[in-house]
Amino acid sequence: MRAFLAIPIPEDVAGDLIRLQSSVPFGRAVPEENLHLTLDFLEDAPEAALEDLHDLMTGLRAGAVDIRFTGLDSFTEGARGLVFAAVERTEALQALHDRIASLCRAAGLDLPRRRFRPHVTLTRANHRPDGTARDRLTASLGPVPGLLGFTARAVTLYQSSLTPRGAVHDPLVVYPLGG
Repeated sequence: MRAFLAIPIPEDVAGDLIRLQSSVPFGRAVPEENLHLTLDFLEDAPEAALEDLHDLMTGLRAGAVDIRFTGLDSFTEGARGLVFAAVERTEALQALHDRIASLCRAAGLDLPRRRFRPHVTLTRANHRPDGTARDRLTASLGPVPGLLGFTARAVTLYQSSLTPRGAVHDPLVVYPLGG
């Protein structure tokens, strides 16, 4: 099953992010119901490993985490580009990510070892911007005054299904964060 663990975005913050999308001059907008902060993408995880992960996640002892946005940024994945609301990589958020990655590996899931770069994807494109599009995109990036953060009180396991109209993310299990 194609799955991932993420922090869901509260409705009021999601509304702010949707309004921010309108200022992004590049890519297709991610639907509001798909906004999230990915902690670990599990690719095509075997059902048995997800069951083991669920058992481990139910024992997760982690406090709530403050999420603070730092502005708009972008990066490319191969030939594709995306724009995102960057999130400050605090000690608490990094610790949560590391703890969950450890649980994923203990459940037998093979995760890539790459630097955690917390963000909420706002737009996606099947190409990199060039010329005028690149210049407009670059001008739109940077700090976003007044963008509210939130306190993450849960981590959700999502199933991600690819459709002709894009990915559909269905929440499967919510794991509360204490504190």
